[in-house]
Amino acid sequence: MNLRKTVLYWAAAAAVVVLTFWFGYFHKSAEKVQPAKKVPVEVESVGVDSIEETIELTGWVQANRIVDIKSKVAGRIESLEAVGTGGSGLAAGNPGAGKDILTSRVEEGLRVSRNQQLGVIDHDIYAAQVAVAEADLRARQVELADGSREKERMASLYKQGSTTEQSRDKAVTAAELAQARVAAAKANLDLAQINLKESTIRSPINGVVTKRHIDEGNLISAGTDIVTIADIETVKIVVAAAERYAEIIEAGTAARMRVDAYPERVFDARVYSIHPALDAETGSMPVEIRLDNKQLLLRPGMFARVTLITRHKDDVVVIGRDVVLGGKVDPYYVYVVEDEVAHKRFVDVGIKQGDRYQITEGLKPGESLVVNGMNYLIDGVGVEVVRIEDIGVR
Repeated sequence: MNLRKTVLYWAAAAAVVVLTFWFGYFHKSAEKVQPAKKVPVEVESVGVDSIEETIELTGWVQANRIVDIKSKVAGRIESLEAVGTGGSGLAAGNPGAGKDILTSRVEEGLRVSRNQQLGVIDHDIYAAQVAVAEADLRARQVELADGSREKERMASLYKQGSTTEQSRDKAVTAAELAQARVAAAKANLDLAQINLKESTIRSPINGVVTKRHIDEGNLISAGTDIVTIADIETVKIVVAAAERYAEIIEAGTAARMRVDAYPERVFDARVYSIHPALDAETGSMPVEIRLDNKQLLLRPGMFARVTLITRHKDDVVVIGRDVVLGGKVDPYYVYVVEDEVAHKRFVDVGIKQGDRYQITEGLKPGESLVVNGMNYLIDGVGVEVVRIEDIGVR
């Protein structure tokens, strides 16, 4: 009985072993014949585009030049009117023959030209002073002529022995004094003519009147402010750049500028100069930018957003920043798809602009770049392209 039970026990155990082996073998065989599951990914065709490296800064629009016109002579302001010739506008220079003389009240916003007359200070008084100085000069010149003749006469008489040396010397001295009085009279005339010239107020630059400091009829002294003129046909913006940009910002660097008054408009400009010393308080580097403003759209005091373009490349491989892996410890790399297989591709990154990277090495236009699902890939794994957004090669 015991023998029978033993035989039955071992027979059952053998059957279990055989069944276990049988199912295990066929299960593994089934696994071997089943294809590996592919990773779903999205791809885009690598294209070319333009990219640039920029620095974003802010500043305030300023006039290129500001001139405070002050009175050089004292007197009463007879007029504050800009005088021009012909047409509908004001022009610099003297009125032309046969043209109507136009005048315009000098006030804020008036556009004026270099050397244009803006006003007159006690013109008649200074003209009279010139006339007096001219008359005095003529009188002194007559005295000099008489003195010169007397000097020659006394010299001739002295040579003949008909007069004394003292008389000759007195005639010479009188002639020299007459000559000195002529020189003094000429100097007085020059001064009177200068005062007459300065009694006419003229603009030293092309610009716009930004401030009238005094009205007609007022008595003023030399040095009194009359008007302020700003040259805004060219404007400048001084921005503060960090010291680390000292090597990449230079005169001529291209720039773009925007102001709130024209939100859709971009103004092209260039770096005019870099100040030689850093700002003592901020440690920043003052950079001066200038741009043309002949239409007078930009006004001093406007807040400006400036973009300096330190590098620019056209027709280069540009891809999205999000598809680039590595870069912190490992080199940068991406995945490309060839024949439904993902390949890890190490790349060199050039210019970085926001969410876009320039790829200088490692990718070619037209290759299929994985743009979604790359975090689940390893080199050589099979992939299934679930959606292809072929943007083409631009």
